[in-house]
Amino acid sequence: MATAMEADKPVWILQGEFGRATVNFISRPLVAHAHSQYQFLFKLGGSDCRFRVGAEELMLTDDRAICLNPWIEHAKGANDDTPSLILSLVIEPPWLRTRLGLADGSPADIFAHRLVVVTPEVRHHVDRLSAAITNHLVAQDAGCLPILEDLIVALGRDFADPALTTRIALTTRQVDFRIRKALDFIKRAPTANPTVAEVAAEVGLSRSRFFEQFRQCMGISPQHYIDWVRMSHAIRLLAASDRPLADIAYELGFEEHSHFTRFFAQHMGVPPSEFRRHSVMLDPERRD
Repeated sequence: MATAMEADKPVWILQGEFGRATVNFISRPLVAHAHSQYQFLFKLGGSDCRFRVGAEELMLTDDRAICLNPWIEHAKGANDDTPSLILSLVIEPPWLRTRLGLADGSPADIFAHRLVVVTPEVRHHVDRLSAAITNHLVAQDAGCLPILEDLIVALGRDFADPALTTRIALTTRQVDFRIRKALDFIKRAPTANPTVAEVAAEVGLSRSRFFEQFRQCMGISPQHYIDWVRMSHAIRLLAASDRPLADIAYELGFEEHSHFTRFFAQHMGVPPSEFRRHSVMLDPERRD
């Protein structure tokens, strides 16, 4: 039987223009976080596991999946007994919109329900994709991308808001110019690791007013956005280079390598060394 440490190692991680697909055993909790991509979670085996999504407590089970629109705060609870085997899809909005035939200006909140009943066709494509990843077929890109596209189309057909085509872009959040300035400031300096107070001062707001305005415009806290920018930069560095982890940790503003490892594992469920070891980058030009 696998130990808890062994159980938390990923089976395989697939990255590309679409975003990221991961199959992994996990029992540890994940801290509350949010990101700019859509996320879909499917249980493949092991224990059911609890997620906090916004103010809701949701249970990921064999027949219940979780669909998250961008910038929805979520966290995973610790497993009570055995680890869970989970397929996690983190999908870039432009890629998803193209596959679903949606206009660029259409609302971001495509999926009306966060907990959905897995339909037979969605389960069929989930099983196909999981098999391709865990059997290492992705190393040769043996039809893996078309399988992912089939799954995304099925998710859109079965779970997207049927009224979204009649909704207009004005229904999305309006972003205050000072918050736009803050977003630009944070994104320009992922290695500076600014504090919320420093970002607030940069845009001329008090810390409390900035926090209030940021959450009203973005739906998440400014610290979650800062963490997402740092995580995104860390993932790019891990995927695109073989630089020592200590160098990456230093570039991201961590005083100790161990602090970076803990930060990464709290968000991804695996340490950065394991993430790098098990990651495969798809060539978007290669298709069978």
